[in-house]
Amino acid sequence: MRDFSAAAGRLRTLSLGAKLLYSAFTVASLIGLLVSWRLYGAMVQDAGAAGYYAGAPAIAPPPAPTQAPAAAGGPALDLGPELELPATQEAPRVLVEQISERKLLEVTHFHLFSVPVYVLILAHLWLLARLPSWLHTAGVVAAVAASGLHIAAPWLIRGAPGAAALMPISGVAMLLSLGAMAVVSTVDMWLPRRSRRGEAAPPAETD
Repeated sequence: MRDFSAAAGRLRTLSLGAKLLYSAFTVASLIGLLVSWRLYGAMVQDAGAAGYYAGAPAIAPPPAPTQAPAAAGGPALDLGPELELPATQEAPRVLVEQISERKLLEVTHFHLFSVPVYVLILAHLWLLARLPSWLHTAGVVAAVAASGLHIAAPWLIRGAPGAAALMPISGVAMLLSLGAMAVVSTVDMWLPRRSRRGEAAPPAETD
């Protein structure tokens, strides 16, 4: 396989057609990341990751304030929220339907084939950007680790509901690392070509 790190800076030498194609991909990648974040919120809702993946019960919201029955001929009294529940009574819990193992396997199966390809393409564009080699390596490590943890997080939470924080943490890490790859690569490819002092500018690529 070609060593893309040795060709850092080649994004700026791409043809106009290639730049338009790769820019469309990076923009679609950013939109996909944002849609995935919204989809996650719509899936787990108020139950959180522990409720959705491990079936942990969620605390129900407090009921609306009620009014005490009016005495004969007297005014109605608003008891206020502090008198809704007795001091010894716990808040009711809502039963949350846990995702089935088969559905979780289907979701994981889909992600195992799609996410690595998604990361691979963005990482190759990232390695072609004119950046220090250590930053290339750090970006790839961050993207691979975040995406791998995000795929594994539902199974970890299923076995240990206390690990529910892994889902949003890995999701934010994935959003930041892959989003940075997409943005930096797009900006770099549209920058004007400039050769370093004493270094010949690489030839422009054709379609």
